Amino acid sequence: MEEPCKRAIQWLESLQNTATPAPETSSALVLSDSPCFHASFSVIGIQIQQITQGRLICTFTIPSRLVDESGHWRAPALITLVDMICAAAIMTCGLTLKVSVDYNISYISPVKVQDEIEIDAMVVGHKGGLSTVVVELRNKGTGELVAQARQSMHKTRALDHRTPLSKI
Repeated sequence: MEEPCKRAIQWLESLQNTATPAPETSSALVLSDSPCFHASFSVIGIQIQQITQGRLICTFTIPSRLVDESGHWRAPALITLVDMICAAAIMTCGLTLKVSVDYNISYISPVKVQDEIEIDAMVVGHKGGLSTVVVELRNKGTGELVAQARQSMHKTRALDHRTPLSKI
């Protein structure tokens, strides 16, 4: 396996190790000293199925801690999971973590607790410091499309006193 793919796996695993879930009957978590708690809360349990340069396929079973009172997967948890998967897909290309500059997600069908979801993320291009990833989420049991996302991320740059700041 190529080095960038290994780094992407290690990064996703480090997110999962930031917070440890209590037994499935509880929504409590044991929190470590990490600013990434929200991301960790949403990705614990993700299973990488295939990883290659520019592509990441994984599965995720929706835990009870991420559903609303009607038993459906909460949109913020889905959004956070997709954001982390997009970042990892970009990392498989040997690039550093980036800042989201455009994020579009379409919700197609609801997902219930304990449904298994297949997530397929593919980097579709790089131009300058901009990278774009498309993601499809499908219910693994039914094959039904759950959501589609497109995220563009831009590399960050260190600011120094010679770099003019935006007036926006």
